Amino acid sequence: MARRRFFLAALLAGTVAGCAPPGPPDFTFGGAGFQPANARLNLTFAERNLGDMSRYRGRPAEAATALAQFEACVAGVRSQSAGVAFPERQVPLLVAAIREARAAIGVSMEVLPQDVAAALAAAIGPIAANDRAGIRTALSNPIFTLGPDATLARLADLPRLSDVESVAPYLTRSAGSMAVGTIGVR
Repeated sequence: MARRRFFLAALLAGTVAGCAPPGPPDFTFGGAGFQPANARLNLTFAERNLGDMSRYRGRPAEAATALAQFEACVAGVRSQSAGVAFPERQVPLLVAAIREARAAIGVSMEVLPQDVAAALAAAIGPIAANDRAGIRTALSNPIFTLGPDATLARLADLPRLSDVESVAPYLTRSAGSMAVGTIGVR
């Protein structure tokens, strides 16, 4: 009976730990700083930074940073030179997350992820500094189909991005993998 209770307690503890929210975001990326082309670094911090997107409501610079990181992760799993493997069975979830994130800020699915990451990264500094002219310039990039004001408003009030949150653990796990080829996601 005691052994059975121990097993049930251990099972319950493991289940609760698996549902625990990720640690606080780390946009210093362990002190390395955001590097859009560093796939493994972005993937390593994916679950931590993308696992609870509700934290960024009312924080547009952090929302832009998280979404830039997400797009950099997508670029990383698509790139053969990054050498990472993303689970093939999770590709539909990744595609849904891309659609969800891009719909939230008005970016077409036709834009390459590295271009979205770069455009968002260019907006982070001006948004953080509340530099109105810089924000307008950065968010006037044609990939933002809603225009600078509406895009900033969306970054300040992101809807729930449950698909992005759901794919974040798979992105992090792929940081330690080795790829044989690339996956076909845009």
